[in-house]
Amino acid sequence: MRLRTTLLLLFLVIALGAVILGIERFMPSTRELREMKKGPVQFERAKITQIELDSSGGDGITLAWDGTQWWVRRPFNDLADPVKVAKLLTEISSIGWIQRVHQNQFDEPGWTMTSLGQPRHKLRLTAGGQRVLDCALGAPSAIEGAHYLTLQPVVEGGEVAHYVAKTALPDLLKITPKEWRDAKLLRLPASLVTSVKLIQVGGQIEISRQNDKAPWMLVKPLNTRGSKERISELLSTLLNIEIRDAANPAGSGSPASSTGLQTPEIKIVVALKGLEQTPYEVTLKKPAKDTAETTATLNHRKPVFTVMSKSLADLWAQPNDLRDRMLARIDEDAVYAIQITSTDLPPVNLRKESDSWFLQRHGRLEPANGDRIARFFEDLNTHAIQEFTVDTASNLTPYGLDTPFLTASWTEAGARPVKLLFGTNSASTQFFAKYEDEPSVYRIEASLLPSIPQDGIKWKGLGALRFTQFALRRISLALGTAPPLILNYDPITAQWTGQIAGRDITPQLDRVKADKLASALAKFSVHNWSSDRSDALAALKNPALRIIVTLGEPGINTGPVRDISLNFAPTQAGNMESAFFFGQVDADPDIFYIARTSLLALLDKVLKTE
Repeated sequence: MRLRTTLLLLFLVIALGAVILGIERFMPSTRELREMKKGPVQFERAKITQIELDSSGGDGITLAWDGTQWWVRRPFNDLADPVKVAKLLTEISSIGWIQRVHQNQFDEPGWTMTSLGQPRHKLRLTAGGQRVLDCALGAPSAIEGAHYLTLQPVVEGGEVAHYVAKTALPDLLKITPKEWRDAKLLRLPASLVTSVKLIQVGGQIEISRQNDKAPWMLVKPLNTRGSKERISELLSTLLNIEIRDAANPAGSGSPASSTGLQTPEIKIVVALKGLEQTPYEVTLKKPAKDTAETTATLNHRKPVFTVMSKSLADLWAQPNDLRDRMLARIDEDAVYAIQITSTDLPPVNLRKESDSWFLQRHGRLEPANGDRIARFFEDLNTHAIQEFTVDTASNLTPYGLDTPFLTASWTEAGARPVKLLFGTNSASTQFFAKYEDEPSVYRIEASLLPSIPQDGIKWKGLGALRFTQFALRRISLALGTAPPLILNYDPITAQWTGQIAGRDITPQLDRVKADKLASALAKFSVHNWSSDRSDALAALKNPALRIIVTLGEPGINTGPVRDISLNFAPTQAGNMESAFFFGQVDADPDIFYIARTSLLALLDKVLKTE
């Protein structure tokens, strides 16, 4: 072989070797490619129990997990901000690989510029006493949002690795040690709070509930319903107090009272559902007038805090401030029975069956007025108490509650009936209410009483006539003494024929209006029911309008039939312009009212010509 060829081949081998060495040196290996996919930092977040942060020229910080919450253990001892700790762990686990670098790629000035020799931040994670991450952050790289990063080996024999990594950690690590302190005086879920005590030198207020769905009760010094809105505001104030500063405890000033409190202080004891730990205790000094700042101490945090809230004064509440000012808080979906009793009329009994309300009258159930029942619940639930008259009434006579003129009771599934008594003073100028099982007497407005009618007829459903048009055979309309208009209907062909005084008027019928009349009668509803029958029965002896509906078996035009008669008379005798008319179905004992406009709409002319 020629020397020239040999030299050429030797050159090619050397060049190929250099390329291979360069690729191995500067291109990521298979292992590195796997690391790139995972990211340079891997750890099990749920197992981390300690975080150490050290920054050049700054104080070090140690965060520790005690099994339930994070604490700052260095440079002070207090609760850590769980939001910031969670963000820190998220940022650490999301460090993104851009490029792995080696120190021998840099000259001395270049390496110095990375700051990896003297890192700006050091970060160490420990899980159960074992180091799982030892990381150092250097200077920003030329790539936007990226920094130089070093991972120290956490196992014996491991190697030091340097990276250009995408991370926002340096911005997060710039905050001062005190900013890692939990800035909320009490960080608790409001839904788990089941008891709050407000203790002052002059007395104690206690509110409690079974769970977050149950109503609040004012337990001390009264035993009555609490105001959902006011207690929610109080809880919101308490759980949103912000810490502005903290200091080591100092000696006490003026002597404490028998409660352990000084006169302007309040102690708040908060208990949570399902937690057996010691209740949280917060002691606050009453802020000066028109200020939003004061001092506070807690039983589970050692410093004396300077705290702020615009609504601090709400915590110094009086018992009446936390009482429910609504007369009732009824869950209408859970109620299945209502009873109204009065001194003058028979009891009214209402029952709910298959999600529909029925009125028990004359030994049978008939549909009840759903709108009136809904208004009953709404008006009771929205009626504001005018005055907490007395809380321990030994004599109910001045309020007429020894013999109440009206009692409304309702029953929920699995519970005893709740009875609300109504009374009035001797002059009937003031009205009062009292729950049978509670001592408090409330003054109310008389405007509520019409929503609780004492006469059973007022609870009757407004549907006075119901039938299917497939059963309709005939409609007869007679105005005064004039001959009736007879409209015959064939349910098989759905055709109408008509006559007046034996004369065929079928060609003059407006079939659309006849169908409209039949539909209106099939679901005929009244305006209201009358309690006084005497005037109505006298007027209806000579009805101004009579409508007779003839019904048979649905779907056929033969067989037996029955007539239903509707009689109408003006409420003002002889005045056909009366705003309301009396009405009666057959010989039914109940008399109804119907507005003249509704009656005229029902009797829209069915003939094409006059």
